Amino acid sequence: MRENQTRPAAPLYDPRFEHDACGIGAVVDIKGRKTHQTVDDALKIVEKLEHRAGKDAEGQTGDGVGILLQISHEFFVETVAERGITLGEERDYGIGMFFFPQETLRRNQAMKMFELIVAKEGMEFLGWREVPVCPQVLGHKALAKMPRIMQGFVRRPDHLARGLEFDRRLYIVRREFEQ
Repeated sequence: MRENQTRPAAPLYDPRFEHDACGIGAVVDIKGRKTHQTVDDALKIVEKLEHRAGKDAEGQTGDGVGILLQISHEFFVETVAERGITLGEERDYGIGMFFFPQETLRRNQAMKMFELIVAKEGMEFLGWREVPVCPQVLGHKALAKMPRIMQGFVRRPDHLARGLEFDRRLYIVRREFEQ
């Protein structure tokens, strides 16, 4: 809506909060079901957002857009099995998303640091997965700064309950690694 147009107040909407923004959308299944329809609906929102990724003057380099979804247990079990990693059951592992430097030495140092922190916190590091990317769609500025995107897998120790107890321990690892 334009500045001079406002909608009438509705139960979940108040026109006082109307303003321009880049846009955000949400599609959820309140019962937590994982379906292709939810992903398809989320992608339709992305397609309809007028400004879904900031662009530079060339119109090639943007800050990106994406969707956030639940971990697909079946996908990760199959994908990491090819690398000799066994994940176990759903919620028996955590996955960290990392944006590492392209420089090999710095990247390897950061990866090793994460592995050491996981061990220090009494958990088992299972391995790394390099996330497939499509760099040919990027402008030269984004390509020059593109990180190496990796996922790290951590096993839940038997003495930690699934859910909040394990999540808290993963949070501690993440915060220590960020420091």
